[in-house]
Amino acid sequence: MIAIISQSAQERSAFGALCESRGWLSSECDSVRDFRKLLHHLRPKIVLVRHRLSDGYSDDVLAALGGAGLLSAKVVVLIAAGTSAGVEARQIVLGADCVQRDPVRPDVLVEYLAKYHQAPNREPSASPKIVRKPFAFAGATADPVGRILQRGKKTCHLTPHEVDLAELLVQSEGGVLTYETLYHDLLGRRFRGDTSNMRVLLGKLGASALSVGVKIRSWVEVIPKMGYRYRPPQPKDA
Repeated sequence: MIAIISQSAQERSAFGALCESRGWLSSECDSVRDFRKLLHHLRPKIVLVRHRLSDGYSDDVLAALGGAGLLSAKVVVLIAAGTSAGVEARQIVLGADCVQRDPVRPDVLVEYLAKYHQAPNREPSASPKIVRKPFAFAGATADPVGRILQRGKKTCHLTPHEVDLAELLVQSEGGVLTYETLYHDLLGRRFRGDTSNMRVLLGKLGASALSVGVKIRSWVEVIPKMGYRYRPPQPKDA
């Protein structure tokens, strides 16, 4: 999987289309914060990152990869044409495998991505595994390993997709969990405008939660054409 990190929606879309043309799965992030959240669920093999981001730099992305034990991930950093040679050299020192200056040539970039995509994984055998722990969800407790939702003495079993949706909602609390992220993380494909799959999944999670007395629609707001926002019920909702 290729993680694409840029604050420009147009740039993310262009690189996402480039990946799709080669049949490569990609996930788009607009900030360092967004990328750190992505690392809770995915382990990208390649990271394509713009040097300057809205909340930091590619330096922070490289540090996040190291903190997640993903030192084998290939990193391509995109920098502005006038960036100093010192900054470019620093990216290599920090762990970048390739630095591309604007204007980025798609034909050259795609060959770097192809090279890295075909390279065998070299994850250290002792890399720590991500352990999913129980978490609070809509006034109940969700166990992602046992796939159980519990409120008081009532419990119900959830499907893998229901658990993953609940976890994504909690991790995005206060922000908009976009359809692009939902379709990529849950279904492994790009969002193409049809939200029916997510409507069905949210409805299924809602029905399961209701069986233990949880009304998740009091917690989940549907943002038209964008995605979902998870938030505790406001006083007026009570």
